[in-house]
Amino acid sequence: MSEQLIKFQSTTYGDKYVDAKVETGDDNRGVIYGRVIDKNNKPISDAVVKLIILEDPNDPLSILPITHTFTDEYGQFLFGPLPPNKTYLIKIWYDDIYVRPITIKDKEARHSCITIREGKNSDNSERKLPINHSEK
Repeated sequence: MSEQLIKFQSTTYGDKYVDAKVETGDDNRGVIYGRVIDKNNKPISDAVVKLIILEDPNDPLSILPITHTFTDEYGQFLFGPLPPNKTYLIKIWYDDIYVRPITIKDKEARHSCITIREGKNSDNSERKLPINHSEK
């Protein structure tokens, strides 16, 4: 059993009161986070990172775009909280360069950070977690 700290703040005025009930349940949601760097290990800021759910991993056309974000000045991005037991696809663009999509399967991505390097010929040795490539 894990413990959670919940901070709750309320201000009352006059004869008003607040009656609050807070319930917490099991939370097995996760996050996907990582860095986008160039071939010289320099962070790439303002890259567009798009998150897509691959509804059927056997059908590359069964995609559902979820959200997108931009990398910060350190090349970092974060998505979450995300539902478990899904296969996610990440696509990245910067300076009109399209970086190959990366498929992340839930069971493969425990406690790992994705590092995505610039270049067409990047391979799994460039990344910190097992991935599957699907080129278009």
